[in-house]
Amino acid sequence: MNDILSDIANIIRRYEIGEFISKDKLIDATRKLSCNIFYLTEHNITAFREYNTIKYNENTSVSKAEIKAHEEVPELRMTRKILEAARGVSIAMNNELSIMKRD
Repeated sequence: MNDILSDIANIIRRYEIGEFISKDKLIDATRKLSCNIFYLTEHNITAFREYNTIKYNENTSVSKAEIKAHEEVPELRMTRKILEAARGVSIAMNNELSIMKRD
């Protein structure tokens, strides 16, 4: 997962500084970012399953079980937040590609 997160951060940094000026470079970066979003989603699903297993195997109140699950599976929130942000950048990149195609 660390490789995926590093790759996502690298693509976003390079996009931010304007490295993908050509259409071909932007298409390549968009493809890589989209694939990494997919792979990170797989980790998010795994974390969600772990979270649910902990939550539903607890014999305490629902709120205590949720607190324990959040503590034991911090990847769930982290991956969810990164996925939201990465999707936003992906949308921006696709919008820029659309503008390039019109020009």
